[in-house]
Amino acid sequence: MSQEGKGPVRPLHERIITDYFATTSSAGHTGKADYAKATVGLARGLVDWFDVKGKVVVDLGCGTGELCWLAKKHGASRVVGVNLSEGEIAYASEYVDAEFVHQDILAYLSGCSAESIDRIFALNILEHLAKDTLGQVLEQAARVLRPKGTLVAMVPNAISPFGTMTRYWDITHHLAFTPSSVRQLMRLAGFAEADFREWGPRPHGVFSTIRFLLWQGIRAATAFRLMVELGSAKGGVYTVDMIFRLTKA
Repeated sequence: MSQEGKGPVRPLHERIITDYFATTSSAGHTGKADYAKATVGLARGLVDWFDVKGKVVVDLGCGTGELCWLAKKHGASRVVGVNLSEGEIAYASEYVDAEFVHQDILAYLSGCSAESIDRIFALNILEHLAKDTLGQVLEQAARVLRPKGTLVAMVPNAISPFGTMTRYWDITHHLAFTPSSVRQLMRLAGFAEADFREWGPRPHGVFSTIRFLLWQGIRAATAFRLMVELGSAKGGVYTVDMIFRLTKA
């Protein structure tokens, strides 16, 4: 189908992804970028999973470059951000001293040499992929990572009581994940180990400490409910987003 004078109509998913800065991320960038402020929560949440000093780092679906900026600040030897949105890359390139590649993430990984990367980050990107593409991306990630290299991802958490909120927050999301489904993918792709963490409140002041303590009560209630129904706490990761780390042997 085509619109007269406009050529073929691109699929909705493709239109939003390629124009992601205009359709989505520009709403959070109305003034001059302050990457130091914007990355505080990111650094606080990743903590020891962000061991990038002296490492080659690739950020898949890099958005407007916050993680790339943080990796450079933490001493990464080389940082590459990969993105399909030219608008986001243009914005990031203005503020972040990193390499930015306008390319599909599977195509980028497929073109990398084996065992050439130390750390891969995929924050809020894997849920945008169809299942077949997701499997290929993880297989390629395992191929290009050096021994003991890691892939760290943030994804919608299907175990959360409010997991459908983040699953459907973005119209381009295909999937939500559980620790069980991630372990399936880990084995398929050839990774050796998977670790999981919540993406939730972390104490760094009075208000955040109160939130953290209240969250512990909510966690306990969620675990109790699952134990009653299923006889299992299902891993204890209940935030609407979760992060996981896959490690290559």
